Amino acid sequence: MTSAETDYQAPLPTAVRWSHVVLSDRLQKGDIVVDATAGNGHDTLFLAQQVLPGGRVFAFDVQAAAIESTRKRLAESKFGEADGITLIHSSHEHLSSCLPQELRGHIRAMMFNLGFLPGGDKNLITQTEGTLSALSQVLEWLSEGGLLSVVAYPGHEGGREEADAIESWMASLPSNLFEAQKMGFINFRLTTPFCMVVRKRTTKPPGRA
Repeated sequence: MTSAETDYQAPLPTAVRWSHVVLSDRLQKGDIVVDATAGNGHDTLFLAQQVLPGGRVFAFDVQAAAIESTRKRLAESKFGEADGITLIHSSHEHLSSCLPQELRGHIRAMMFNLGFLPGGDKNLITQTEGTLSALSQVLEWLSEGGLLSVVAYPGHEGGREEADAIESWMASLPSNLFEAQKMGFINFRLTTPFCMVVRKRTTKPPGRA
């Protein structure tokens, strides 16, 4: 297929793909980003590809198996922890105490991919209270124009409650300070994952220092 051709047969983006689509156009080399739920490292690698070299990537996960899986995925790529990637074995609830304090207000993007670790123990899932606690911390860490993406999975036990709580939280954000959107299929099962994104608005008028 040439650049002038269009793939009309390609399906619409999945929830995870939507998060990548939105962020990829707004990230650049040198940015500072966070994967709040490293899992098997797919989002961590995606972020590394967007901001390295020159940027910094922090990846959190409460499960040691997820950290090791992410480390392995990075090792199989051209990236490693020495290249500006920091893997943190801790819950995203503790991001404010784990991230370098000088980065507060300077993080360009944070990604959350909720639910359980694919291939891991399905009884170990993100919890609504912890997720909301983490999200409330994110806002002060984002830079102006910074992005928060959340992929929610309403299909597992507790997943619908978590997804609904996050959507309600995002809907309550003041529109003069934040933009919030939801992307997902509307004619699939109600348990189909969907993506939500928040953008922190800039406060300076365009064209002025």
